[in-house]
Amino acid sequence: MKIDVKAIRELAENIEKYNLQEVTVESEGAKVTLKREIAVPETVYVNAAPTAPMPAATPKAAAPVAEKVEEKYEAIISPMMGTFYKAPAPDSSDFVKEGQEVKQGDTLCIVEAMKLMNEIKASKDGRIVKILLEDGAPVVKGDKLFLID
Repeated sequence: MKIDVKAIRELAENIEKYNLQEVTVESEGAKVTLKREIAVPETVYVNAAPTAPMPAATPKAAAPVAEKVEEKYEAIISPMMGTFYKAPAPDSSDFVKEGQEVKQGDTLCIVEAMKLMNEIKASKDGRIVKILLEDGAPVVKGDKLFLID
């Protein structure tokens, strides 16, 4: 029994050329079978992120109360459009926390705009009454970021 390598190579080329799955050749008691393996795409299952429940509708009477609280304090406003970050890096602590005393010029947060990190500083001495945005929230120019007393 002699195996002809040239013939096997030609069979392999024909499998590709004619898009065959398998070829078997028998000659003088020798049998050669060539099979093409078909790559089966791996199925990956990903659990969808849980969706946050929709907040319940707030009564219309509650809005004026919230506005009066906000009117009582000065707002720190975003000077640009971008993304709001409470900390200089994901593994760092926040620049400020609610209730914290700050001095004029202290860094309160970062607004990232076009890959530039812009520090937003306190415009006066005071106490941070409320942080109005969540970390990573999009902001536009004029959005209120903090309330300061």
